[in-house]
Amino acid sequence: MKNKTMFLLWLGAAISVSEIFTGGLLAPLGIAKGIAIIVVGHLIGTGLLAFGAYVSYSRKMNAMDSVGFSLGKTGGKIVAVINLIQLIGWIIILVVQSGKVISVILPNIPFWSITLCLSVLQIVWAIIFGSPGSRMNDVAVILLSALCLSFFAEIYGYNQAPVVLTENVNIILGIELSIAMPVSWLPLVGDHSHKVDNKICATGMPFLGYFVGSTLMYILGLLITITSGKDIFDFIGSSKFKYIACGVVLLSTITTNFVALYSAAISSTQLTKYDSIQKKIIKVGMITLIFAVFFPVERFSLVLEKFLTSIDMIFVPIFTVIFLEFLSNKTRFEKTINWKLIIIAFAGMIGNLLFSKYNIFIPTIMSILLITVLFSVANYIGSKKLQK
Repeated sequence: MKNKTMFLLWLGAAISVSEIFTGGLLAPLGIAKGIAIIVVGHLIGTGLLAFGAYVSYSRKMNAMDSVGFSLGKTGGKIVAVINLIQLIGWIIILVVQSGKVISVILPNIPFWSITLCLSVLQIVWAIIFGSPGSRMNDVAVILLSALCLSFFAEIYGYNQAPVVLTENVNIILGIELSIAMPVSWLPLVGDHSHKVDNKICATGMPFLGYFVGSTLMYILGLLITITSGKDIFDFIGSSKFKYIACGVVLLSTITTNFVALYSAAISSTQLTKYDSIQKKIIKVGMITLIFAVFFPVERFSLVLEKFLTSIDMIFVPIFTVIFLEFLSNKTRFEKTINWKLIIIAFAGMIGNLLFSKYNIFIPTIMSILLITVLFSVANYIGSKKLQK
């Protein structure tokens, strides 16, 4: 895979309604503070994403095989199940959110038929192109990026005074929400980076592509909400570019969920190896279709906020212990489950939960420091026992 293709793959993954909507949640913090928080959070989150890519590139393993390398076969399966659940959740949320945007633009079309159409299209796209990185996907992302410029152009034309927003969003939550979006891709970035043959393409392009795309989407959502007093759904409904927005939403849903569907299929190989990747894509796609069409997610802001912070709390500790194990140059863990790393990761999850509850600095950073200390202590104790 070329540098340009890898960059466009992750740029396309970052452009979505969910990213814009989440950026809008930070509007109570104001433009200057909101942008600063978005940049800081994304530097941390995308930095973790890039390191996850580097580990898989170095081991020449996909993301879940790399997890199993450190946590053992059973440990890898446990994480694969968690990853599969979060990917299915992401796909459903994005389809429903995108469906809501399109239903605002085309109110005469039943909501269920829109989500059905989006669900089918993303499955068909994934089946036709097999895996992310095709030339058609490159073209779609370039077109999508160009279309997104129309939103920035319209925001510039707003003359009304900023709307005062009073929702309770603090700086810590804002940073965590900015970290969590790139972290949500951490368990699958290795599915693409392990295939390439140079370090810059494997690690630098996911960082650059996702950082550029996601920060711009967050900032777009922030500016839309502050300048217009509307969320992305209401904004598009009244937009003079609303039909262009339909194309943006359609393409962004496909290019983002395309990556998620493929990686969900890869993760499911940890559980069963009998079906081909295409058959697994169809199965995962049908599960998301059923939930998106018949059980639509409501209360988007609450659902998305809780979902993002939950992802952060679970995957940051898991991958921190894997990173530390990687840096310590340990060989493959041959037993079924590495209880030492599992226990340390679980302690990190509890720590993250407590740090979040009591607003102690940045919970993600605090949990990484906690895990690093626990890992170092465990290794020190282990080395002392070996000396005896």
